[in-house]
Amino acid sequence: MKLKIYQILIGLSIVLMIGMFLGRFEITISNGANQPNDLPNAATALPPIPPVSPVTTASADTANEPKPDSIAAPRESEEELLASIPANIKAAGILRVSNRSEHPVRVALLSKGQAEKSYGKPAHWDFAPGEGGDKGLMLSLPEGKLKVKRGDIVVVFAQDGSRRYWGPYVAGETASPAWNSTAEEWQLILQP
Repeated sequence: MKLKIYQILIGLSIVLMIGMFLGRFEITISNGANQPNDLPNAATALPPIPPVSPVTTASADTANEPKPDSIAAPRESEEELLASIPANIKAAGILRVSNRSEHPVRVALLSKGQAEKSYGKPAHWDFAPGEGGDKGLMLSLPEGKLKVKRGDIVVVFAQDGSRRYWGPYVAGETASPAWNSTAEEWQLILQP
């Protein structure tokens, strides 16, 4: 009888150690029956970002600070945003990014190449929390001007270990980045 008790205690301690190991590295085991699809949960899903309207210049001390108490513009539906870019126009322009989140982020761009299905070398830029403020910062490349066109992919990752990400966005096919036809630029605003 003592042998069975020791076997049970050893078995339980092994199961507990495995559970602590998996919990330490945040590994979960599931059979997939409880999850209906592979979409992110509500905690990581972000609402669509409205397009940026032209902003008047601010004073030097407030230009780089995000304004969390500003009034949000009314949101348009994704169909209305996509309809603002006619399908026959190949919209190409600069990319302006505003990081209004409290996270340091990396913006990665994968530009569509000349061939329909190929992509060129990826490029990336790092932003501090709140960098870009209301106006946003225009991105550029060391080789020259950056031209973002329909089909280019933009993804943003937090670099502080919070595991936050925004995107992936496809220029001209998703609500963000938004095309500003008056400035002829793509505008991406990262909300907290």
